[in-house]
Amino acid sequence: MKRAAVLLALLAGCAGEPPRIPPDLPRTGAAVLRAWSPGEVRVEAIDGVEIGRASHALVAPGEHQITVRWAGGQSVVRVGQVHGVLQARSSYVIEAEPDGAQRTVLFSLVDKGPNYDPQCLERPTFGTQPKGRAC
Repeated sequence: MKRAAVLLALLAGCAGEPPRIPPDLPRTGAAVLRAWSPGEVRVEAIDGVEIGRASHALVAPGEHQITVRWAGGQSVVRVGQVHGVLQARSSYVIEAEPDGAQRTVLFSLVDKGPNYDPQCLERPTFGTQPKGRAC
């Protein structure tokens, strides 16, 4: 029974509205930040606000501090910060480039523009690549 409750909570979190930062942010004036990227990159928090397992977040335009996490082979995990200025109605993704020894990871914020395919925001169930166009 406990297992079913946990599964329902996880599904509800995936199917619900994306987090908004700040919480009263209208969708029309928001920037969209995809919370994951292929290669085990995950957005952990935006301006210190944890976003959980959401596929994306709606964020007010302006300057933000984004906490990101990258997981590599052999249980290697790196956490970093990305500072960026987000524009209203534009979509953004985080990319990670580890060095050859996986000692350091360069994180970058990539502006995908206002016409980013909404399917690209959803994390694929199978495989690692998003299902939208020009993701």
